[in-house]
Amino acid sequence: MMRHISLAGSLLLCLAGTAAAGEAGQHYASWRGCLDRNFSLQAALTSRTLAADAALRICRETEIAYLAALSASPMLDADEADQARPALLARARGWLLGRRASL
Repeated sequence: MMRHISLAGSLLLCLAGTAAAGEAGQHYASWRGCLDRNFSLQAALTSRTLAADAALRICRETEIAYLAALSASPMLDADEADQARPALLARARGWLLGRRASL
């Protein structure tokens, strides 16, 4: 489990520096945008916890595209992308729940 968290953290750090470059960076930006938009909409209607879960569910398609782009890149293979998914989702949920309540 620690390896997965470590791998997800490494991926995010890697992409944070190169988010504008490459297909994986474009898909990452699209996924984060989807999460942010849908969390904001859902948080206006329900609790923040339910809003985060709903945003992750709604943005599953963009998440799949991001993970597919990562697995096609030289950064990691498909198995590593699959293994990193739980930690990546946990981190994304943390981002959403860590946002200011006024958003």
